[in-house]
Amino acid sequence: MNNIFGRFLPTDSLLGKLDPRTKIVIDFFFVIILLFANSWLTYGILIFFVAFAIYCSKIPIKVFWLGLRSILSLVILMMLIQLLLTAPSDQSDILISFGWLRISSTGLINSIIIALRFFLMIFMTTVLTVTTPSTSIADGISSLLKPLSKIGLDTKTFALLISMTLRFVPILSDEFSTIVDAQRSRGLSLKTGSIVKRTKTLIPMIIPLISVAFKKALTLADTMEIRGFIDAKSRTSFHQLKFQKIDLIVLIIFTVISFSIVYFSYAKL
Repeated sequence: MNNIFGRFLPTDSLLGKLDPRTKIVIDFFFVIILLFANSWLTYGILIFFVAFAIYCSKIPIKVFWLGLRSILSLVILMMLIQLLLTAPSDQSDILISFGWLRISSTGLINSIIIALRFFLMIFMTTVLTVTTPSTSIADGISSLLKPLSKIGLDTKTFALLISMTLRFVPILSDEFSTIVDAQRSRGLSLKTGSIVKRTKTLIPMIIPLISVAFKKALTLADTMEIRGFIDAKSRTSFHQLKFQKIDLIVLIIFTVISFSIVYFSYAKL
């Protein structure tokens, strides 16, 4: 299980019992609130909130590391770009100077902030996907977007697309791992050679992955047609969403934390 994103892990946890709409709203506004954080105090509050959410999910921390490990190289690349391209504010801001290369304390802080934001966002998204079935996420999105159906937006179809996307992510991840193992058994190395050479070695893996994706999509389309799926606006759901008292309490707590982040971000401490 190399990629945990999109996989539902059933547990008897508080987050697992929450209405999916509650978790979707919190996840959405968490990303927005993350942009307001501009001090170590506000980031500390967000880190505590994410850590508490992980604890309440009753999912082992190594599971979240699996979700992070797959994009760790991308985060490191973003940090390097920010570190190398951020111009120093003055001479005292320079930490390392080697020819044209100048690494400043501002660039270092910015790169750490970008990585921290990315990690927190990935962790919160993973909390949502591992504690909520993809069908429940689709039903939650459809319910939240229901007012937009009055202006002609087909919210049920959009939610269905989200659900199928979440289902395909772990499937394609497993298929890619199988293809990589097959290529390695034939002597293909992904860790040696120049960047150009390693990029070329991806071609024998990407083409089969695209082929598998099309086959899976066609199989899914045939299955839906055989089962008599109709894209009707009056289609109902087998599982009815219920907003409970615990959902209200969690939303109130998150609202208080959100306003605290905004206050501490702009208050003169």
